[in-house]
Amino acid sequence: MVALTLANIKMMARNRQAIFWALFFPLMLVVVFGLFEVNGVGSADVVVIDQSEGSNSELLLERFNEIEFLELESDEIGFSEAWDKVADGDLGYLIVIPASFDDPAISSKVNLVYSTRNPDRNQLVDGAVRNLVSEIQSNSGPVVPSELLMADVIEVPEVDYFDNVLLGLLALGIMMNSIISIAVRISTFRNQSILKRLLVTPLPIWKFFAAEITAHVLLALVQAGIILALGVFVFGGHVHGNILWVFAITALGSVVFLNIGFILSAWAKSPAAASGMGNAVAMPMMFLGGAFFSTAALPWVLPEIAQALPLTPMVAALREVAIDSEPIWETWPYLAAMGAWVVVTAVGAIKVFKFG
Repeated sequence: MVALTLANIKMMARNRQAIFWALFFPLMLVVVFGLFEVNGVGSADVVVIDQSEGSNSELLLERFNEIEFLELESDEIGFSEAWDKVADGDLGYLIVIPASFDDPAISSKVNLVYSTRNPDRNQLVDGAVRNLVSEIQSNSGPVVPSELLMADVIEVPEVDYFDNVLLGLLALGIMMNSIISIAVRISTFRNQSILKRLLVTPLPIWKFFAAEITAHVLLALVQAGIILALGVFVFGGHVHGNILWVFAITALGSVVFLNIGFILSAWAKSPAAASGMGNAVAMPMMFLGGAFFSTAALPWVLPEIAQALPLTPMVAALREVAIDSEPIWETWPYLAAMGAWVVVTAVGAIKVFKFG
């Protein structure tokens, strides 16, 4: 078993195409995203809790809707829940309009809650909200803008776009290499009748597949280490959580995509076809799985479709562990989804796999 695994690693090292997909292609993406400044202001998702429900507060809500970069969410949630969502990064801003907002005799402040994740956008939103509140309240008499808005700032670890995209690139590299390399490799073995010959050898067939999976998972861990090292030490990325948990999620995700590669290899008539099919499966997940941008920003039904892709829970689990410093057991919904994908793809691979 050990000797077979080492032999597989040596053969993969001699395969220049496999090395390219495993290392240089994802590293090239890291370099591209590292060289360009991609931290933009972007849109701001906002929840407004209107405790006044008067004419002034209704007018304020209308004016909020007119601001292009403010996206008001329609969900009716409580203050504590909204505060937690802001702290967790699931919500950009919380605005609380006090019950006395429409009473000119009572001096009350609108409460704006945000985190320190996006200082440029925070400054823009703070100024826009402050100006609108001042404009509406000034109809009732002279106002002092600083006394109309109270900002509650939640301190969180500094995370920029590159920190997020680095984990996405890690998952993307694992996905691309695992699917394409195993699909091409098994397709080549089938075309060369190596798989048929294995059936007449004393080697148990399960050991062959176990060695293949083990070798590719080890390669995935090496790949993950190189990508993280380049992103952190060359381009200033940050990994706040336990790196061992990152590798554990990487290994689990690699098994999912290796199983998909086995399935594709059963349908591919040649190594070239296997490579094309692998790219056809991986490319949609590259852009819909949340590797580069939040799936919530996708239009129509695409956010729901994105949640059904195997790359999405892997990216989410990696970010919770590496960026939010969550223990791995707190990511159990994503791990459960990945585990389900392992079972489903393994059963599928067993059902469709062909030796000849």
